Amino acid sequence: MTSARRSVVLTAALCAALALGGCQDQEGTTPDRNGAPVWGQPAPQIPSVLIGDWSGGTTDGFRSSVWSFRADGSYHQNIGGAVLTGRFTVSGSRLATYPDGGGGPLTFRWAVTQDGRTLYLDGESYLRFG
Repeated sequence: MTSARRSVVLTAALCAALALGGCQDQEGTTPDRNGAPVWGQPAPQIPSVLIGDWSGGTTDGFRSSVWSFRADGSYHQNIGGAVLTGRFTVSGSRLATYPDGGGGPLTFRWAVTQDGRTLYLDGESYLRFG
């Protein structure tokens, strides 16, 4: 079999396997039946400006937290000593978190200031650190 023919056969086999295993969304992440990203699948395009550790929230301390967003689509949130983990996706100005163990998604409007120092999640401000 020629190299070109082998490539066509492998591509066709891959497409068939994907079709049998479920469809992929536009970012290349295979969602589970609830629409949450699946571990081990390619991460969606994550804006580099969002990647990192962010501390802030409300001044009353009850919702103050540290968010850590990673390029692989995972996140950690430390809030009041409790650590929540999961996956997240970004679509335009919307950020959706899918907590491990279910219960999601939680959706936020997000933006980062031009200087890259402040993240806003639904109007709450978080400062980059680390």
